[in-house]
Amino acid sequence: MQYDAGELLMKLGEGDRVIQAVIFDMDGLLVDSEPVWFRARVELLARFGKQWTESDQEPLMGVSTSTWVDYVTEKLEGAMRSDEVLHTVVGIMAAAYESGDVPLLPGASEALQHCVAKYRVGLASGSPKVLIDAALTGAQWHRYFEEVVSSDECARGKPAPDVYIEILRRMGLTPETTAIVEDSAAGILAGKAAAAKVVAVPGSIISPDNEALNQADARLASLHELPSALEQL
Repeated sequence: MQYDAGELLMKLGEGDRVIQAVIFDMDGLLVDSEPVWFRARVELLARFGKQWTESDQEPLMGVSTSTWVDYVTEKLEGAMRSDEVLHTVVGIMAAAYESGDVPLLPGASEALQHCVAKYRVGLASGSPKVLIDAALTGAQWHRYFEEVVSSDECARGKPAPDVYIEILRRMGLTPETTAIVEDSAAGILAGKAAAAKVVAVPGSIISPDNEALNQADARLASLHELPSALEQL
């Protein structure tokens, strides 16, 4: 969107169109954890002679813990209880974080360093809090985030906007001045449903469908492009 100088000054004076805060998703955006989630579920189902495929994985990207646990439990057809599914998969993921098997995605650290110098910064993830903490500790990222919220703390997971509405409430932000950075279709839809600006950074392996991507306010090839994108929102 282009403005002439007078219009731009008016917009800046209004103060309600300039981005003041950036809220990041985590899995698939900052850390390359989706392949590890995939392997964890493949490993679990293989123990019972069952298969986990990309068609199972894709709709669970960004959703709450209860949503994917229910899905995996149903796939196992009674072989494990839901609490056992949760304990097993989270255990595999925690071990991966502790061993350094979950790499940071390109541009993640640089994007966080840029944003924390210019904006208020938060994190809203569908992962269990224990895994969010493990990821932030491993990457030494706790210092970047003013607030961290898991979808498990909310009534509904993404694509419902609950986690974003909650972090906006905790940080005292308005959605109009907040940019949400997401990689998944569920996350994009959640951010838009919260009435915030949404920057989509699609994953290289599993990407949101065009219907979701078309709702984003900006679409980037990587987080390296985030600083300039935020300036243009």
